[in-house]
Amino acid sequence: MGLFKLRTPSRAEFCSRALAFRGFGMAPSQDPLYAGLGQAVRIGTELLAALIVGGGLGWAIDAYLLESAPWGLVVGLVFGLAAGIRSVYRSVQRWQVAVDNLNNRE
Repeated sequence: MGLFKLRTPSRAEFCSRALAFRGFGMAPSQDPLYAGLGQAVRIGTELLAALIVGGGLGWAIDAYLLESAPWGLVVGLVFGLAAGIRSVYRSVQRWQVAVDNLNNRE
């Protein structure tokens, strides 16, 4: 029965392995093109996700609750757009603070 000996890793070793596996151990890209491209993809994804969720909820309200088509969908899309724009605005503010902090260190 002694063919394989399993060793339980310590908590610190497990956490460091998990973070390295998820990509957190990698250094961020120093190329501003890739950093900006990553931010653009994130912003687009957040906006699209908010529109899909808002439109889906509006459609569900129309189809199953109020039967007031297309007004539930329209209101859901407007709320989704507002939520997406708010999320994008907050992301850009956080990114700007990070850039300002980086510039102040130099």
